[in-house]
Amino acid sequence: VESNICRCPDQDAAERMIKAIDDVRTKGDSCGGVVTCVARGVPKGLGAPVFAKLEAELAQAMMSIPATKGFEIGSGFDGAEMTGSTHNDEFYLDDSGAVRTRTNRSGGIQGGISNGETIVIRVAFKPTSTISINQKTVTRGGEETDLRARGRHDPCVVPRAVPMVESMVALVLVDHLLQQHAQCHLFGGNFGGDLSLVAPTISADEAGSSGESKEDLSLAQQAAAYSED
Repeated sequence: VESNICRCPDQDAAERMIKAIDDVRTKGDSCGGVVTCVARGVPKGLGAPVFAKLEAELAQAMMSIPATKGFEIGSGFDGAEMTGSTHNDEFYLDDSGAVRTRTNRSGGIQGGISNGETIVIRVAFKPTSTISINQKTVTRGGEETDLRARGRHDPCVVPRAVPMVESMVALVLVDHLLQQHAQCHLFGGNFGGDLSLVAPTISADEAGSSGESKEDLSLAQQAAAYSED
C-alpha cells in the first residue's frame, strides 16, 4: 500500500490514478475516490444483533471522517440487484471442522456480528471542495459573487484518507474486542440468567466482616472481587 503516493496496492491501477489526479489538478479541479479496507483474522462474535451492530459502528466511524459520502460492506449496493439465492453465503465445515462461508457477500458480518470471515468495507470520498476554478457563491452580506480559491489544496484526498480509514476500523474492532472480553469475563460460559452462577464468592475477610452481604460492600470491595488477578 505504501509503495506509491496513491497508497494503492495495484501498481498498474496506481499509475492510472496518479494520471487521473494530475489531469484534474492541471485544470484547477479535483476528484474523489473509494477506499477499500480489508480486515483479516477478525474473531467470530464481535458486535450485537440490534443496538451495537458491528457494521453500524464501522459505518458511523467511517462517516465521521471528513469528506466521506458513502459506505458499503460486502456486496454493498450491488447486493440490491441480486436474488436471495445468489446473494446468500452458504455455510460449510472446513478441514479443521470450523464453520466457514463459501462466499463472502456479507463482508464478514452477519446479523450485526462478525462471523470470522474477512471484513471488507468500502468508503466513498467526495472531490476536494476547494478548487481554483471560478464558482458562484454568496457572501455573508447576502451578495452573489464569484469565488476562486487560492493556495495549496489537494486535488484528491483519497491517498491521505487510507491511514485514517485503517485507523478508524482498528479502533472500532479493538473496542468490540474489549467489550467482548468484559462480557465473557463477567458471564463466563455457563450463564443462563442466574447471576448466582457468575457472581464471585466473597469471603468474610474480603467483606470486612462475616455479617456483611454483597449489597453492603463498598464499590472498591466489589471492584476488587470482580477484578482479574
